[in-house]
Amino acid sequence: MVSEHRQLLYRYYSLFHFPASTCHFCNEPMTGDTSWLVHLGSIGLLVLLEGLLSGDNALVLALLVRHLPKPQRQKALVLGLAGAAFFRLVALLVAKSIIQFWYLQALGALYLFYLPAKHFLRRKKPKGLPEVLPAVSLPRASSLSFWKTVALVEFTDIAFAIDSVLVAVTVSKELWVVYTGVILGVILLRFGAGALVVLLEKRPGLEHMASLLVGWVAIKLGMMSAHNFTLTFDLAWKSPEMPIGLFWAVTGIVVVLGSIVAEREHRRQKSMPPTTTKE
Repeated sequence: MVSEHRQLLYRYYSLFHFPASTCHFCNEPMTGDTSWLVHLGSIGLLVLLEGLLSGDNALVLALLVRHLPKPQRQKALVLGLAGAAFFRLVALLVAKSIIQFWYLQALGALYLFYLPAKHFLRRKKPKGLPEVLPAVSLPRASSLSFWKTVALVEFTDIAFAIDSVLVAVTVSKELWVVYTGVILGVILLRFGAGALVVLLEKRPGLEHMASLLVGWVAIKLGMMSAHNFTLTFDLAWKSPEMPIGLFWAVTGIVVVLGSIVAEREHRRQKSMPPTTTKE
């Protein structure tokens, strides 16, 4: 009876704590009962962030192929999807190998901090299609052949993928988890870009929520960097990594509260009387 109680306590303890000397990418302890929940949560978080943060990016890719004949547009996007799957796998493998160095982790954390800071500090811009039009040179794109357009879509997608790949390798150490989450997010963007843009137009609070989640991932990566710094130089005091339970608890709170606030703001705007312009 006592041993059963000890095993139960250990499961709860292992869910909310892991030793500070454990490298996040090496031997993060996880019980069999909780690992699949963490993996599913990681995949869901990556799909959520890919969709909310990259809706406009997917719309840009759609604009790049709109000069093609209609039968070729979908073909170009499908080929771009295949290329995105390959290049993201390469990017994940490279990022997973180099991000184990504390100084690269620190740079990655600073970059991820920059993204939400830019989001919340930038001046308010008009939303909708005109906002993304200046981001691509449509006249030049319209003169490209089919395969040159596919190549342009690939290079543009690679540029957009830097932040999502960095977030992915921070959220989970399992390659199949991060690859599944990233690819599902890419598929969602390819075929649901228009719907995602409309959703963000109606509920802009969801984009704020996603930016907060990126900032939270940056804190995790920063703590990972500090931890590996103390291990590299064998300091007497070892900086702890973020407990996995704390990471997911705060992530869940941000998602739930952010969704509630976004929905309330949407309903409040719908209930407001339409503005009339005086002639």
